[in-house]
Amino acid sequence: MKKGRLKRHLRRKKPSIMPYDRVLVVCEGSKTEPQYLNELLSHYRLSTANIEVLGAGVDPVSLVKRALKRARLEIRGGDPFDRVYCVFDRNSHANFHQASDMARHHKMRLARSWPCFEFWLLLHFRYMRSPYSAQDQRSPGQICVSDLSSVLAGYSKGGGGAFLHWLPKLDSAIQNARQTRVDAQRTVEDNPSTEFHELVEYLQSLARH
Repeated sequence: MKKGRLKRHLRRKKPSIMPYDRVLVVCEGSKTEPQYLNELLSHYRLSTANIEVLGAGVDPVSLVKRALKRARLEIRGGDPFDRVYCVFDRNSHANFHQASDMARHHKMRLARSWPCFEFWLLLHFRYMRSPYSAQDQRSPGQICVSDLSSVLAGYSKGGGGAFLHWLPKLDSAIQNARQTRVDAQRTVEDNPSTEFHELVEYLQSLARH
């Protein structure tokens, strides 16, 4: 094979734009949430040309600013995202409410978790609404991660494989998550609950197109 042809043969084929929404998802975590979402995209065969997942690894306000900057870049390029999601935790963030208001102001969607993303994973196993609070210098998020580790031995943030491993329990997790939001609105207490299921259900709907 000639050298030029060999290069073309080895060159990775870029994903194709599909006839459904273009979506930007910017996550607070740099590993755990992006890994989960990328496994979801692969399972449902959703094009990464349509759905861009970024792990910001920053505080909620900085995350929203980064999402806004990325979205505006696509607007200037003439191919705007149909939806932009900001995925972040309540945990102990002082600017959580500021970030939420900023995202709403710019018409971005929220997929927040109280206290953290691991609560969404816990809902694959059981429904719960006992509040998380800081204890012994541990944040609410750290305690939630510890609870998840007690259910699933060896769990570690950023370990990967979470979506596929718990796929058989996904419907139960969605139902439990819906109920946490219903109860949160009834009691005016978000802790603990999650909106992450709304993003999951939306991506599932794109896969059915």
